[in-house]
Amino acid sequence: MIAILVFYLHIVGAVYAFSKGYVEHKLVDAFMSLAFVAIIFSVGWTLAGFIVRFLFPEEGLWEWLDNDSISLVLVTLFEAILYGTYFIKQRQKQPAGA
Repeated sequence: MIAILVFYLHIVGAVYAFSKGYVEHKLVDAFMSLAFVAIIFSVGWTLAGFIVRFLFPEEGLWEWLDNDSISLVLVTLFEAILYGTYFIKQRQKQPAGA
């Protein structure tokens, strides 16, 4: 269940990144934003999976919180920090009237 929620959040985030790139720039930038989100997710999930399998037991912590769920939550937290700081910097760069 946790994995489904995390994947749903990533789909919503990818659609947001695509639409923001399309509205603010053009179609090529929208696909570049989508590719960026996909690369960050795939590489982040791979690294988080490696870290989780190194630190936690093979079966996970509980029945509903296995290693894949833990690594997905870890990569989601990392991405939230990354994208949060990116969008905060983007808002600060915009002029006051925009």
